[in-house]
Amino acid sequence: MSLLSRFFYKRPPDGLLEFIDRVYVFDSCFCTEVLPHGMYPVYLTGILTELHEEHSQSSFLGINFRDGDKRSQFAHVLREYSVPVIDYPRHFEGCPVLPLSLIQHFLRVCEHWLSTGNNQNIILLHCERGGWPSLVFMLSCLLIFKKLHSVEHKTLDLIYREAPKGFLQLFSALNPMPSQLRYLQYVARRNISPEWPPMERALSFDCLILRAIPSFDSDNGCRPLVRIFGQNIIGKNASMSNMIFSMPKKKTLRHYRQEDCDVIKIDIECPVQGDVVLECVHLDLDPEKEVMMFRIMFNTAFIRSNVLMLNSDDIDIVWGSKDRYPRNFRAEMLFCELGGMSPPRPPTATLNGDMKGGLPIEAFSAVQELFNGIDWMESSDNAAFWLLKEFSANSLQEKFQKLILNDMEELSKFQAKVGLQMPLMSPLDSDEEKYSVASDSVSSSEHEKVQPGGNSSDSENINHDLITEDTASMGIAFAISIVLYNSITTFNNLCNIFPLEEYALYCYTCCFYAIQFPRHHFPFLPILFLMLSF
Repeated sequence: MSLLSRFFYKRPPDGLLEFIDRVYVFDSCFCTEVLPHGMYPVYLTGILTELHEEHSQSSFLGINFRDGDKRSQFAHVLREYSVPVIDYPRHFEGCPVLPLSLIQHFLRVCEHWLSTGNNQNIILLHCERGGWPSLVFMLSCLLIFKKLHSVEHKTLDLIYREAPKGFLQLFSALNPMPSQLRYLQYVARRNISPEWPPMERALSFDCLILRAIPSFDSDNGCRPLVRIFGQNIIGKNASMSNMIFSMPKKKTLRHYRQEDCDVIKIDIECPVQGDVVLECVHLDLDPEKEVMMFRIMFNTAFIRSNVLMLNSDDIDIVWGSKDRYPRNFRAEMLFCELGGMSPPRPPTATLNGDMKGGLPIEAFSAVQELFNGIDWMESSDNAAFWLLKEFSANSLQEKFQKLILNDMEELSKFQAKVGLQMPLMSPLDSDEEKYSVASDSVSSSEHEKVQPGGNSSDSENINHDLITEDTASMGIAFAISIVLYNSITTFNNLCNIFPLEEYALYCYTCCFYAIQFPRHHFPFLPILFLMLSF
């Protein structure tokens, strides 16, 4: 304020604070005390009467931040003085930041009202109980928009200091300033960008990655559950804002500890557009008990390179909970174009019926039948090791031999129907090898046509040799399975991600089939390599 303007400055009427020229705020918005019943209309009437006396040539506009559809008492009193009132919501999905479209509307209304009426019009800002944080935010947007202030966080602090210390904590359980600062930066870009606000992009929210595990329980870990609020761009009510994504609340929600891992990846795959609020809560062992971890509000129009990376200072957290987050904590939100959204992943069932990762049990249905009569002694490491020992010592060998011979008989019948006893080729064999093998098969089939019939003793010797070879293969498979089992035991103790009994069964099956039939059961080889990678 210049020296000349200070000399002619008129003090605002009692009950009002002036932050911008001809923009007043009712001091009741800064007060923690509630006026007695019946005193509120008297309080407003006295202020408006004094305003009309001092500014008889001015027109007034009231702006109120409130919730509800009914006419407020504030609007009812101002109507008696022919003062129009515009109502704005006091939050967006629990966050005291208004959507970008309402911010633009507020700035245009204020700019138009202050620039008309021979520059004598006055704006009266008011908020009802709980609307103080939104009023401070919108007033800061107006200061940034009119270029009266250029530093966003200093502008917020300037207005928040007008209220008593701790006043903001009474109305907001989380510190809303990080999200408010983010939107103030959006408003500041209006002064340098010819097109504001930019077009809202429709994106697919792919996943949320948390680097460095926050501590929200006695185990220095957390069990995060994510909810997303925003515009439903796919459903019928596309213009309505509601919850568009929520993780299922169940006891099997994964628990992350700082000593086990340092990265949390949560798949979301939800279409978003415009203003979005993300909430992450810690779910205790009691599903009904939730602890708020953090909240983030952003607009998709300002997402660059489909990535939004924030540290602990850029997210709304509970007051006084900064020590729960490591210094290197970072929240990364990855997006992709809406057309590149991948289909939902089907769940995979395991032996106990839970939805876990791993191979589907249907791939080993034939092997599973062999263990129907086995009574598992205990679900521990010893039980799985005992099963591997039983493979080489009990009647399971005979069952495996019958299963293998049945597979060979079916293969021989199939080859007989085709008319060629062509050996199965690996997809990696070259064309020259396939051609030479096919030629040998044709010549051998012609030789069998000249000499029909065969020696039954030869076939019996072949079967006996096969059984002997099968037994040797089972021994080799057992040895490899023991190595795999010992290596996975240590890994499983660290991660605890799948049952060892199931892994022992898969190890032995894949090893045996890969050794016995390297061509016929070629698909088992990738599974074997996958197990070795653990």
